[in-house]
Formats: sequence, C-alpha cells, structure tokens
Amino acid sequence: MRLNIGVIFGGKSVEHEISIISAIEAMGYADENKYKIVPIYIDKDNTWYTGEHLKSIINFRDIDLVKRYAKKVALVKMDRSFVLQKLGMFKKNLCVIDIVVPIGHGAYLEDGSLQGYLNMLGVPYAGPSVLGAALGQDKVIQKELLSVNNIPIVNYTWFYNYELSDKKLVQERLSKIKFPVFIKPSSLGSSIGIEIAEDEKDFFKKVKNTIKYDKKILVEEKVNDVKEINISVLGNYKKVEVSEIEEINSNEDFYSFKEKYINNFSKTQEKDKKTKPIISKEMIEDMKEYAINTFKALDGNGVARIDFLINDKTKKIYVNEINTIPGSLSSYLWKAKKKNQTELFDDLIAIAVDNKKDDEQIQKAIPGNLLERFDNLKGTKLKK
Repeated sequence: MRLNIGVIFGGKSVEHEISIISAIEAMGYADENKYKIVPIYIDKDNTWYTGEHLKSIINFRDIDLVKRYAKKVALVKMDRSFVLQKLGMFKKNLCVIDIVVPIGHGAYLEDGSLQGYLNMLGVPYAGPSVLGAALGQDKVIQKELLSVNNIPIVNYTWFYNYELSDKKLVQERLSKIKFPVFIKPSSLGSSIGIEIAEDEKDFFKKVKNTIKYDKKILVEEKVNDVKEINISVLGNYKKVEVSEIEEINSNEDFYSFKEKYINNFSKTQEKDKKTKPIISKEMIEDMKEYAINTFKALDGNGVARIDFLINDKTKKIYVNEINTIPGSLSSYLWKAKKKNQTELFDDLIAIAVDNKKDDEQIQKAIPGNLLERFDNLKGTKLKK
C-alpha cells in the first residue's frame, strides 16, 4: 500500500519562488510505487491549495491561473488520521496524509512555524524539528551555539535594526572585527540581502539594503583566499551519515542569489559551478567531523547541508552555516556515495517514520484529571 506524502511548499517568504523550484524537483525524486505525492502549495497570503497541476513548474509562471484551477484546502485531524480537506460551503475530504514533507525556504515554512503547527496536529513530518528549524533559520543564534560547542566560525557581531541609529554603539561593535565584512539578514537564505562592506563608511551605506529583509543583522569578517565547501548530513539524533564534499566555483566574492538562480539556472550550468576540491584527506575528515557536530549541536534532522569556508593560504576551516531544508535536498552531494535521488527521498521518509515511533514512546500528559481533586472550583456546574 502506497503512503500519501503531502509536500508543502511556497509560503509567505521572499524565498517563495525558490521553494517552488525545490519542491517540484523533490517531488520528482519519489518512487511512485511507494508513494502518492500530494502537492500542497501555500500562496503569499498563506492560503493552502492542492491539485495535480501543482507538480509542473511551467504552470507557476502564472500564479493566478494556478490558483484558479486548484482546490483550497486545510490539513485537519479526524480521529487518528490526518485529512486534506477541501474548503468551501460543502467541505470534502480529499485524501488522508500519512507524512508531510515541508520543502520551504525562509519565514514560516523553514523557521519552525510550520513544524510547530504539524506538531500540534500530530502529523508525522520529514526534515527539521521546531527547534532545529528555528536554530537553522537564525544565523546569529547559530553562531552562538557553534561557538560554545568549539566549532570554528569567523569573527562576527550583530545588530537589531533599531540599534543601527546609535552610531557610537555600532562603531564599538564593529571595532571588534576586521573589514571587509559581510552584512547578512539573520533569518534569510538563498544569499538574499547580503552585502559586502569595505570599511565603516561603506557599512552604513550597504546595511540600508540588508535591513529591508530582517530586523536582525549578522556582520562577519570576510575570509580571504576563500574556498566555499558544501557537505550534506543525513539522519537524526541517533544515527547520521555524511556525503562527499564539493567546492563552489563562484565568479563573484560569494555565491550570490544572481549566480544561484539567474546566471546558473540550468542543470548543466549548475554542474559546472561545483567541483571536487583539492584539499588534504586530513582536512576532509576534519570538515566531516565538524559537519556532524554542527548537525547535532543545532538539532539537525532529515537531510541538511553544512556550508564551510576555507582560507586557502592558512588552511583554516570555518563552518559558515547550516541549511536545514537544502535546495534539491542536496541530492547532488550524495551521488559520489552511490545514493541516488530516489534512495535519498526513501531515507527522508524512513527517518520521519522512525522519529514518529520515538515520539509516541514519550509520555505527554499526567494520567487522570488533576482538577477532579478540587471541590472549591468556581463557576456554573453542568448537569449530568
């Protein structure tokens, strides 16, 4: 019997379109003999839709047309099942959802919000937990946790948007790091809103763009002679495995949104941007260990991608960040380990099933009704 897998994507985020690309690609990985894929698209107003035509990327060139042909739905709990229900004057149960796979980027789908909603319903889901998603989305908190776990990171500081008006405060914090620096929205991915500042004057100019995207800003030292390395980690709190490593070949100072999604959209170009790095076996093993430690420290689950920076002259390694719902599910990083896309999707579902079994073993409530012991409770009593 096939499992019904609800793939949730879209959402109210500046990474909305990136989520659509990632989700439709991931849906194509599923073995149709094992799973019935049910696409669940969330538009920018947080309305949920389903329909078979949501599996085709070309349809999303006209979002209004996509929604016109789709059914508005909600995910509801009925007895011990989870049902995708058509909304409207006459509600209709469309299908049971066995497992949800969130493929979202940015706010609400990747920051723990969706995961919390699924937890409240009790729906089994793949990917990061509420905590893991929240930690993965906030780059500042990531840095704090990696630091206390002795995982190497670049020097950094951070600000809330309102603090940027206090020039003395900003100068004091900036004095603790060296220019040039990267200025990043704390809670965004896909390289959106990132700027490079060469000095303090340049910082005050460039940060104006970054604060359009987030109330919290990360500022970190730019690594010279840099290599950008990616590693994927797959598993949960009990067992993990790591992929092979890969270097990003960028024509710019960093792998920007423009290079990722505009100049580099085709699969042929994507392949050309990634190569096996020329570094020592010892460094590779160190990075794999750091990747596992990062995954565990940040409550990783499912498949994640850990991004590294290496100073090619000093050979110093830095963990840059974790991506808890990586584009393409980082499938390209597993090819060298002979794990194809279908097997990766199978593993993701198996981890979700395993997590659900573990969760069911945890006691969530105290037996009985504590309020039965009190005789002096106020209010109007119901008649039996």
